[in-house]
Amino acid sequence: MTYYPILKISNAEIGALENLKSETKELIVPILESKVISEIKVDQWWTTFRTLGQYLKNKIGEMKFIYDFSSAFEKIGEFHELKDENGFDLVQHCIKKMEEARLNYVPCLHFDSPQWIIDSVLQSTSDEVAIRIRCHDFNSPMEDLIRERVTEKIINLAPHKKFSIIIDFNNSPISYNRIETSLQNFSKINYNILVLALTACPEDANKALPNTFSLICARDDLKTYYQLRKEFPHLQFGDYTVRLKSDFEGTDINYYNTYLKLFYSSEDDYYIAKSTLLDRNGIESFIGLCQEIIESDLYKGPDFSHGDKAIKDCAERVLAITNHSKPIEFGINHHIELTARQL
Repeated sequence: MTYYPILKISNAEIGALENLKSETKELIVPILESKVISEIKVDQWWTTFRTLGQYLKNKIGEMKFIYDFSSAFEKIGEFHELKDENGFDLVQHCIKKMEEARLNYVPCLHFDSPQWIIDSVLQSTSDEVAIRIRCHDFNSPMEDLIRERVTEKIINLAPHKKFSIIIDFNNSPISYNRIETSLQNFSKINYNILVLALTACPEDANKALPNTFSLICARDDLKTYYQLRKEFPHLQFGDYTVRLKSDFEGTDINYYNTYLKLFYSSEDDYYIAKSTLLDRNGIESFIGLCQEIIESDLYKGPDFSHGDKAIKDCAERVLAITNHSKPIEFGINHHIELTARQL
């Protein structure tokens, strides 16, 4: 089975990909969510993607990945058909950057993408296209209409292309029966690959007490997938890894009033190491938590992943971890290595 981790194009999350073992890179197809256009850069939105192709080339090389354009509009709202200096829309602009860098990309659109995005994706030279169906955004009675729209407005317009259908439930508390019904409905689409994407991992560390390494919740996402694969033997798995919601989305955040946090996945559960506040000896307390991790039965050893090696180095004071991005990188790197092997 192939693993489809969903990641943002950030230094932490791309760093986790960059430092995977070479054999693991052969087992995954990451779904990369576009960099987000800032409201203050709308008039020159293309500057957001100035180094897109070369950056990804330097970081992930020949690795195959799915590129989701829709995330670019998270802050500016409506999907305006933005044009660059040369008259290319956003999809065309980014595809040009990726093709110039000779990246192994698959363009991704959504079931409700506007027509200009659909047209630009289908007109690309890629013989594969991914369609993301956000089941967490609508109720099951809508599924027949959405399936018809995907078939008529997308798939029937490009019969020569191969389609990957991503059934995305995100972190919604959806019942097993709803997921099963959605897979039954959308598997009627003429697809090449069917992916179930969901996560049980919390988006923040609020449930964890300071200065603890603690069990947070079970990996019900993977357990649900294992159960569904009995009915859908060709179903692939994707998740949101152990992505943390940023502490720095606002402009008034005090760095010293935050915690260092590391998500650590086991085969069955999610754990969180959470320091004391940084202005209360947080860096030192995080070192102690890394020592607790490497002494636990959960620890996979320094050779298991780049992330596990970094945890051991921190515990032994070889590596200083003082910012928020590095624990995110190390946790995601460990999670991908583990999940790819579990599948």
